[in-house]
Amino acid sequence: MDNVSIIVPIYNASKTIKRCINSIIYQTYYNIEIVLVNDGSSDDSVFICESFSQNDKRVKVITQTNSGVSTARNTGIENSTGEWIMFVDSDDWLEKDTVASMLDLIKKQKASYGVYSFLNHYS
Repeated sequence: MDNVSIIVPIYNASKTIKRCINSIIYQTYYNIEIVLVNDGSSDDSVFICESFSQNDKRVKVITQTNSGVSTARNTGIENSTGEWIMFVDSDDWLEKDTVASMLDLIKKQKASYGVYSFLNHYS
């Protein structure tokens, strides 16, 4: 079974990060590594992330000085171990079968990568 590394760059996302991480943890596809890159947050984001890592061995937290979202993504790539890499922003969430569906389509099409769309939801 392929391992998927899901990289989430985080900067002051304490209001949205719990929903984001929960949506990743509860994927129907279980063989995932969740790489949370705290990009110098000054709010409670890092503490929220650390609490998830203490309860789920698939969650890895990396903290760096604020360097921007692109550097945070690159840090995530450098610290991931999956055969596949997926990016999720800290204010987004996934439907429960997103990873499984994406991998299934990639394999059926014998593709090297997949791109998926999103739906805006305003609350």
